[in-house]
Amino acid sequence: MADTLFLRFKDDEFEWLIFDASGRKKTEGLGAASVLNESLERPFDGRVVFVAPGEDVLLTIANIPSKQYRQIVQAVPYAIEEQLAMDVEDCFFSLGRRNANDEIQVAVVERSRIQDWLDRLAALDVEIDFMTSEANLLPCDTEIAVLLEDDRVHVRWPDGTGMSTTRIALPLVLSVGTADVPVKVSGTESDIAAAGMQLGELEASGHALSQRAVNESGFHILCCEFSGLENNLLQGEFKVDEAVSSIQLVWRSVAVLAVIAITLHLATLVGQGWYLEQKSHEYEAEADALYASVFPKDRNVRDLRRRWNAHLGRSESGGNEFISLLSASSRGLPEAGLTLNNVNFNESRGDLILQVIGQRSEELVKYTQGLTSEGLDAEIGTINQDAGTVRGSIKIRSGGGGS
Repeated sequence: MADTLFLRFKDDEFEWLIFDASGRKKTEGLGAASVLNESLERPFDGRVVFVAPGEDVLLTIANIPSKQYRQIVQAVPYAIEEQLAMDVEDCFFSLGRRNANDEIQVAVVERSRIQDWLDRLAALDVEIDFMTSEANLLPCDTEIAVLLEDDRVHVRWPDGTGMSTTRIALPLVLSVGTADVPVKVSGTESDIAAAGMQLGELEASGHALSQRAVNESGFHILCCEFSGLENNLLQGEFKVDEAVSSIQLVWRSVAVLAVIAITLHLATLVGQGWYLEQKSHEYEAEADALYASVFPKDRNVRDLRRRWNAHLGRSESGGNEFISLLSASSRGLPEAGLTLNNVNFNESRGDLILQVIGQRSEELVKYTQGLTSEGLDAEIGTINQDAGTVRGSIKIRSGGGGS
């Protein structure tokens, strides 16, 4: 198995560690990009993990009941908008796993900040395939994990939230949590001694502290905790292409052949479709001619079927679709805590558009899931947060299936 390279910024230089496949440290260093490039084996085909500054990444959670990825992506920014110090449009949201309370762990970072990191990392002769933050590497157990590192401190709560800050801010950071949650502090003996005043404040405030002195650096301790299950910032627009193995190349060739076969099949279907469309035009012309011969006094007939039904004494039932959709969808609005603001119905497509108002985006997601479970095809169009309320549009049509 290949090695794993961990690296992070330290002032204007790079700090790095290389672990072998068994998790033992092989080498470490500190220096410019050229120094790191010279120290690497050529070619380096192992995993490369960039550890981003914890102060620049917000580790939070979002309570989104939906299991559909698309709906989660839509709802997360508005669910945690109040926690952000910048506009939602300027932020990048990286989705992680769900915690023990079924809440989604989310890492938020300024989009331009990630791009700056990638531009700086471009000087290296390796490809970064995993990016996480310092606090995200701490274990997420039943205790509050605290790692002291010089004048900095990394904190991770049991629910998955976390942050990096200055050592003197530690008592203030932990004062917002519950005092009955035990705190596990790790660091070198010198770091623990330097934080004696802050640790004393925590004990005085009722926190149950346990201390673990380590001989390795804080960066080494963080890298040892890496499992690959952390929140990876390289997703969405920043996702990197994975290296392709020989086995993958074989399967890619099979996939190419399959695509060619499907393309030929689709071309056949397109040809059949064109032929059927031509026949449809011919039949339509014959129907128009037949109607004109039977009812020569009718002029400017736009809906031939309706005119035939009118002459034959039949009534249209298509208008009932709007009534049935509105009846089925409006029953769940009060239960979901939503207020109907506007209704639009596209008769040609059979789409019913509801404009609704609620208190939280989770209400729209829950309401949409309820419609889907009842056999309707429902999806959220837009969500807008405004002065403590949420305005959204939901498109509904019949014939959908439950997810």
